[in-house]
Amino acid sequence: MIERVETSKRPDDGAFYQQRLPAWKPIVNIHTTVPVFGVLGIFLIPIGLLLITTAGSVKEMRLDYSECDNCETVPYYEACNCTIDFDIDTKFSGRTVVMYYGLERYYQNHRKYATSRSDKQLRGYPLYKDDNCEPFQNELDTGKALAPCGLIANSMFNDSFSLEWVSQTEKDGTVVSKNKNINYTRDGIAWDSDHGIKFRNPSGVDLVAAFNGTSRPPHWSKSAYELDSENPANNAFLNEPFIVWMRVAAFPTFRKIYSRIDMELNPELDNGLEKGKYRLTVDYNYPVLYYGSRKFFVLSTTSMFGAKNLMIGIVYLVVGAILLILATTFACIVKKDLRF
Repeated sequence: MIERVETSKRPDDGAFYQQRLPAWKPIVNIHTTVPVFGVLGIFLIPIGLLLITTAGSVKEMRLDYSECDNCETVPYYEACNCTIDFDIDTKFSGRTVVMYYGLERYYQNHRKYATSRSDKQLRGYPLYKDDNCEPFQNELDTGKALAPCGLIANSMFNDSFSLEWVSQTEKDGTVVSKNKNINYTRDGIAWDSDHGIKFRNPSGVDLVAAFNGTSRPPHWSKSAYELDSENPANNAFLNEPFIVWMRVAAFPTFRKIYSRIDMELNPELDNGLEKGKYRLTVDYNYPVLYYGSRKFFVLSTTSMFGAKNLMIGIVYLVVGAILLILATTFACIVKKDLRF
């Protein structure tokens, strides 16, 4: 006969299970709050001033090209190139100048749009079908899986830019013709936490073979493994412009990095973009006016804290000021209480 062993759900009589471990229990009162708020305020205000100062030193040039040469009226499957001449009045100094593209009234933060992707597929499984991608999960005619699938991937920004330094105006007013193309690189524009971690290509097989049995998104002109003909490693799910686009923006007006102008690639430039006339050539493929949006091109220098962002500095400054005001108010209350 088998004896039944009675078990108990009572935890062990130890310090950990019975919550008898030694612990520090701070007593929060007005006397301890004053120095904490004061120190934090004194710490945050200089940081906010530094952030605002460095952001103010960043130079930017924004150019709206939504209606460039009426390319918006050309069908999306037909090529349309347009050019825009513009002037840079002050030198964009620095070893790197960043090129951005931007969109207005484009709601990447819409719930249906933001969730229309397959994280498992993007980690190197192109044949994987995910219901989150509907209605861009399968090709309608063949039933093949779309790779990449979803609304975000299907609407990937596909305008391309080239920049030319047309002329330079000397101090005496003389215009010197330059006609030099500005070289840039699109390597290293994606976050390290995305490239190779959240986004991976199938391992151990050729990309063409790995994507066999899939179809490209309806609005793409080429397959994922053909995105970069010059750099085979920058294709499919590891394509850096694709990774940048897939990180959705929190606000309806946003900009995303397009490329970096490194001075090493442009020896004729003296540590930055010189003053003068420039020409932007756009391969116009991405329609925006149809749904009331706008798009723009941005040139920007950088600081030790990255791109221009006044908001972070303002937040530090405001929070630091509030903490100092509260610390001063509490100190006055404590001093008043000590009198009585």
